[in-house]
Amino acid sequence: MKPISLLYIEDDLDIREIYFDSIKEEVELVYFASDGEEGYEAYLSHKPDIILLDINMPKLDGLSLAKKIRENDSNVKIIITTAYSEQDKLLQAIELYLIKYILKPINPAILKEALQKAKKEISLQREEEKIIYLLDESTIWDFEAEKLYENGVEVKLTKNERRLLKLLSSDKDKVFSFFDIFNHISHDDFDKEYDANQVRALVKLLRKKVPKESIVNIYGEGYRFNPIERNLATIS
Repeated sequence: MKPISLLYIEDDLDIREIYFDSIKEEVELVYFASDGEEGYEAYLSHKPDIILLDINMPKLDGLSLAKKIRENDSNVKIIITTAYSEQDKLLQAIELYLIKYILKPINPAILKEALQKAKKEISLQREEEKIIYLLDESTIWDFEAEKLYENGVEVKLTKNERRLLKLLSSDKDKVFSFFDIFNHISHDDFDKEYDANQVRALVKLLRKKVPKESIVNIYGEGYRFNPIERNLATIS
């Protein structure tokens, strides 16, 4: 499962340190920014699942930043903190579909509750958006679970066969070179020397387990994934 990430935008380093441990108990990846403009750049770079920010930030205030993000992203979970319970700002915040509007000083229990709520919504969204590739009328590749099914029965893959199919299906429009594939399947074996024949042999073995047309050989370039369609429904 992809780790849940959070962007914490706070200009006060002491406050950051106080709540960092509480945040790390709930999410795997934490990114930091010190002001609104830096926060927006970090959002574009990392595309976090959750954003924790303060209303009063240098360069770009929290509400303006949240509105800017919401123009193109309705999925990211936003938690806003503030030292003031200003009614007009609270009303504006409601329109931004927040997970929580938290008054400072932050109660760790309330922060934890907000993060857990965000995580629950993220998990539900990910389940709904599960990527399933249809390779032919009877063969399905579950990208996230890394499992291959034929007529509803799991087809056993070796570690390298699974790595290869995962790599190819990570971008169905890309042609992966022999070197791309070799590097990917050998990433945990630094002493291994490049061998194109090993890649060919692995592709040949995988093709015995998937419809042959699912992996296209692009002469002189490498291999490309070729499913019938991408189906967002989950396997029952």
